Amino acid sequence: MQPYPPPPPPGAPAGPPATVEIELSFFFMMWILFLVTPSIAINGMAQQRKWGTHLFHLPPGRYMFEAWYPYLFTSRTSVGALMLDLVPGGHYKLRYRPAWLVFLSGSMKLVAGPALPPASAHQLPR
Repeated sequence: MQPYPPPPPPGAPAGPPATVEIELSFFFMMWILFLVTPSIAINGMAQQRKWGTHLFHLPPGRYMFEAWYPYLFTSRTSVGALMLDLVPGGHYKLRYRPAWLVFLSGSMKLVAGPALPPASAHQLPR
């Protein structure tokens, strides 16, 4: 099941896919959340996943990552979102944590990403 982004347009630079690791977790005192199944959306394509760590292999490009869980009368509670540009062959770790109060937004954070290439400094001629 790979309904995420459309393939890159012809002539676009191709590269190895990026790896995105998304951790869905919560504070242990919120044990009631063991009874619900959270959802992950990548560029609007949502699917339910269990609490834990999930791995995705995606082509390079810009992505919107979202996570939430259903609770009582709402299907999207404590939504956390992050926009991220993936580089070819990069490995990213994201972490979703719901808010302690169901009316607040959850947090989706970039925990680890690929190291950027070192900058090279050149002195300008005088």
